[in-house]
Amino acid sequence: MHRFSIQEIIDIEQQNDSICSFRNQVIVLTTNVGILRESRELFAIDAFAVGYVLQGYSITEFNNDRYRLDPGKMFIIAPTHSCRILEYSPDCTVRLLLLDSNGHNLPIHLNYLVKSERWTQTYFHPVISLNGQESRTMKACLERIMEQINREDCPNRIPFIRLATVWHHVELDNIMQIHMKEISDSGKPLTRQQVLARELYIHIVNNYRNEHQAKFYAQKMCLTPQYLNQIATNIFGKTLSSIISDLLFSTARSMLLSSDMSIQEIADELNFADQSSFSKFIKKIAGKSPNALRKLNPHQEII
Repeated sequence: MHRFSIQEIIDIEQQNDSICSFRNQVIVLTTNVGILRESRELFAIDAFAVGYVLQGYSITEFNNDRYRLDPGKMFIIAPTHSCRILEYSPDCTVRLLLLDSNGHNLPIHLNYLVKSERWTQTYFHPVISLNGQESRTMKACLERIMEQINREDCPNRIPFIRLATVWHHVELDNIMQIHMKEISDSGKPLTRQQVLARELYIHIVNNYRNEHQAKFYAQKMCLTPQYLNQIATNIFGKTLSSIISDLLFSTARSMLLSSDMSIQEIADELNFADQSSFSKFIKKIAGKSPNALRKLNPHQEII
C-alpha cells in the first residue's frame, strides 16, 4: 500500500491551477481524482483530509467498506484509513482540504476535535451526506481558507489562515453533531468485535505517541494481545502494530518536514528509547534517514 505525503500530492497536481497551498501544511485543491486516476491499489494519505464531491461519482473503499460518492457527499479520512477507488465517472471532481496530520501543527489541537467521540466515529463512517445549506456553508469555509492562503503580502497571514481553518473545523463539527445518528450505525446493533474495535481505536489515538506496544492496550482493555490483534485485523484490515506504526510515522514525518524540532526532540516527543531507535524506525518505513527525509522540504516554519 502506497502512502502519499502532502508533498507527493502537490507534485502530482503541480499542473493543477486550482491548487492552493501554504507550506505543505494547509492545502485546498480541486481535482478529478488525480492521484487515483491510474490505480486500483490501496493507498493512504499522510494527512487529515476532508473531501467534498462537486460533480460526477466514484465508488470508493475506505477501510474495506464501499461507498458511492456523489455531489453533496463529504468524506473525512485520517492517515490510518486505507483507501481505494474502484470506479469513477470521467467528470468526477472532488475538492480536498489537506492538513498536516501532526497534532502540533493542526490549527485546532487533536484533543479538541479529532479525539472527540464524533470525530472518532468518522473512522468507521467516513462519509456524510450534506444538505444544500450545509454544502454552501462548507464551500464558503474552503473559499475563506483559500482567500487567506493567497494573501501573500498580508503581515497577519498565518493567524488569518489559522482562524479560517478553525472556522471550517467548527462548522464541520456542528454538522457532525447534527448528523450524529446518521454517522453512527443507523440503529444497527454492533457486534462485540465492533464495540471493542471502537474502544481500541480511541485508546490508540489518545496514547500512540507514548505507548507503542500491544501489551499496553491489551492491559487497558483487559484482553490478550492476540485477541486485540485479531480484532484489529478483522475490523481495520491491518494489525495493531501496523496501525500504531502508521500513526507514529505520519506524525514523525510531519514533525520532520514542518517543524524546527531536532531529531532528538522528535524521538523524545514520540517516546522512542533513543535517537538511534527512532532513526531505524524511520529508515525501515521510508527507506531514508530522518535527516534525508527532512531535506525533502525546505520550509521548516510551522503554522
